[in-house]
Amino acid sequence: MLRRFIYITACLLLCSQFGCKKFLNVQPLDRLSGNTFFKSAKDVEDNIWDIYGLFRDASGSCPLFALAGEARGGMLAMSPKGDGADRTFVEYVAKNDLIPVIYRPPGKDFWDIFDLYMLADWKPFYRVIQACNILIYEVDRRAIPDLNDARKRTYKAEATFMRCLSYFIMVRLWGDVVYYTDAYHQAPLPREKMVTVMNNCIADLTAVLGDLPWTFTEPAYQGARTSRGSAVGLLMEMNMWNAGFDKANAQKYYQTTADLGNDLMNSGAYMLLPIEESFTIFKGRSRESLFDIVISSNYGEGLAEKWNDLSELVVHYPYKRPASNHQYSFCYFRAEYLRRLYPSGVPDARIQVWFDSQMFSNDGTFMFLKYNSLYEQGNADVNVDNNLIVLRYAGAVLLRAEALAELGQADEAIRLMNMIRQRAKTTLYQGGAGQALKDAIFTERAKELMMEGHYYFDVVRTGRVTSQQWCYYPLTQAQFDNGGWTWPINSAALDNNPYMQLNNYWLR
Repeated sequence: MLRRFIYITACLLLCSQFGCKKFLNVQPLDRLSGNTFFKSAKDVEDNIWDIYGLFRDASGSCPLFALAGEARGGMLAMSPKGDGADRTFVEYVAKNDLIPVIYRPPGKDFWDIFDLYMLADWKPFYRVIQACNILIYEVDRRAIPDLNDARKRTYKAEATFMRCLSYFIMVRLWGDVVYYTDAYHQAPLPREKMVTVMNNCIADLTAVLGDLPWTFTEPAYQGARTSRGSAVGLLMEMNMWNAGFDKANAQKYYQTTADLGNDLMNSGAYMLLPIEESFTIFKGRSRESLFDIVISSNYGEGLAEKWNDLSELVVHYPYKRPASNHQYSFCYFRAEYLRRLYPSGVPDARIQVWFDSQMFSNDGTFMFLKYNSLYEQGNADVNVDNNLIVLRYAGAVLLRAEALAELGQADEAIRLMNMIRQRAKTTLYQGGAGQALKDAIFTERAKELMMEGHYYFDVVRTGRVTSQQWCYYPLTQAQFDNGGWTWPINSAALDNNPYMQLNNYWLR
């Protein structure tokens, strides 16, 4: 798989060197569409794995999920204790001061290893999108002797999922984006309204759901390859995102999310693993995984090598080595926030499994061990090679509960939330409906998905980003309406595209 990943990445990079005057700068090498490729089922199989590799490269090019999904909510703070390694960009992000993060200020040379400028660059995701469009087009138009129609439809469905997932991540980062689905696209286009982009993706992915299996006979594919569960989980996320921004049609999105969640739960393909098996969950490819980004240090597939994983900020020796410069974690979750999530005297097994005795320490003695069940060995300064869990069953269950609460179906929403609470061995919800229930479900999602890269996007789509209860440095409503929740877009997006506009909020 690594060889295939290197092959297509090299092709795309080579093309970008010679296609700088073309729209989006992502044209693939001509041979990918010529008679030397897409001639056999193996070619198509290799190509779909290449697409997964391109997505891993795009999402791991910088600490995207750690900063955009977690740190920006402000509940993750810089430790006053440290070992000299500068992570102050976490504070900049928390305060929504993103320009210095993208364009490194003087004296912050150490930041260069994180490639933070990539948080403004959408080109890697368009490489994924272009590769998906090409696969769909070529498989449709070619007669491939050893590839039957059913398998063709499955490959096209996988590519459709990866295209939609890329657009979903882009929308959550930059809002309105350029949208296209044709292969070998070159013509300049304006940015499309993000609600429209998501609705297009919802329609495209819904159309191919039946072409994907609920699960796999090959255990190594679980979570690592697109299943119908992957697609349903993404459809739920996209519908809930639109519900937050397309208020006139919110009830439709909530109902669709509830129905999709019902299908997922009735499939029997997924389950909540016991809380004691957290290591299995976050190692990846478990019965709880809907979709993972596969990371294996054995093959040099390195979010771990680039310090862009989520756990890197919140662990220290002996879970991170060498001991000489890892006596403290770089960051901690604010104690006041954790006490709100985990009230005193209320049992919760996640406290024992995911935290240590310094849970409420506002300094570098804090650790969060969801990804680090085992001590690191040796003295190499590396991170765990657990998969990055993009979508998992517990998150989908809570999204369905949230949608049902919005639809006024409180009893079923409470039942679903209590499934997650029961797994965590904490007290079951006994409160009422309405806003109290909605806040309880949001709180449960904040606990369950902590450091999985969802938090800030959840406070944005639910409007809680303007409340200091949920966002330590909240946006004003005017800032939110002007796009203060987005990221800047690299000005290179303007090249050779007279229709392009950057995010106004960041042009101050």
